[in-house]
Amino acid sequence: MNSCNQAPLFAAESSYFQPPKRENSQEKNSTVKENPTLGQAIEDFKLRGKVEGRADKTMEQYDYVLGRLLEKFSKERKTDSLETREIRQYLAYLMDEGLKTTSVAIHYRVLQAFFNWLMGEGYITNSPVSDIQEPKTPDKFPKILEKDQVKKLLHTARTWRRTWAGYRNFTIIVTFLDTGLRLNELVNAKLENLDLENRSIKVHGKGAKERRVFFGRNNYKCLRHWLKTRKEVDTIWDQTIFISQNGDKLKKRHVQRAISRIQTHAGLENFQVSPHVLRHTAATLAVKNGLDAFSLKRQFGWEQMRTALKYVHMSDRALQESYSNSAPMDNLG
Repeated sequence: MNSCNQAPLFAAESSYFQPPKRENSQEKNSTVKENPTLGQAIEDFKLRGKVEGRADKTMEQYDYVLGRLLEKFSKERKTDSLETREIRQYLAYLMDEGLKTTSVAIHYRVLQAFFNWLMGEGYITNSPVSDIQEPKTPDKFPKILEKDQVKKLLHTARTWRRTWAGYRNFTIIVTFLDTGLRLNELVNAKLENLDLENRSIKVHGKGAKERRVFFGRNNYKCLRHWLKTRKEVDTIWDQTIFISQNGDKLKKRHVQRAISRIQTHAGLENFQVSPHVLRHTAATLAVKNGLDAFSLKRQFGWEQMRTALKYVHMSDRALQESYSNSAPMDNLG
């Protein structure tokens, strides 16, 4: 910014660096919001989630978790009357009912978000969840395909690529494994958002969040050839990258069926193979090839760094197991 423009700005506000006037603080504190009932607050919280474009799965969690809360506490109860001990007892009650720790942890996170929202709105001054620790859940690693299984899957898909649908399905699997796209992101990816020159696709992820996903040279070659193959359809009705043979938008179930067929012919019936497993596999392979956790988080569109770190820990575990069999001092002969 030009220094000539800065001087008048600060000169006009001589109190810029001064503490706020006492009367302003009093005026601010004089406006107290009426505390809503639990039922009213829950409806407002869900409305806010809908307007802000929360994912369908998130809204379903809100409905379920907060619905269960209203089974235990009256909807007429004021939100500022709930105490930490009551919420802790409620979580213990869910455990006694037989809910898994992972499920109770979801209840905890939704309640935490709900009471934090109440604080942000000025309805309550303290959250009854703030002094409660999230239930510890076992560290479960995502299901992935091993390298030889990935090769079998790709080899089988490759044998069918001489047909129109075969090449499309081959390109879809390559794209899943190279970019880590979610199924919803892949079927909704638009042609206009595909940048072949810079090897990237702009997609809309969870919660309508937009991000740019990058791909490698081999994926680039597949996509470039697929775009030529795509034009062979007589009439194209949709401008998504992957379409059906009728020129329509490709449905998610069609992608899942195509992967299942390739999985069976590859002899992988006893293993779980799905778009989500391919996404997990892509993340694992990326880390093994040297991608750092921060870049992984951005590429895959995760909100929490701990999700990305999970794949780093998986890679560390694989290294530990491998090294235990090849440690130099254990193999001198």
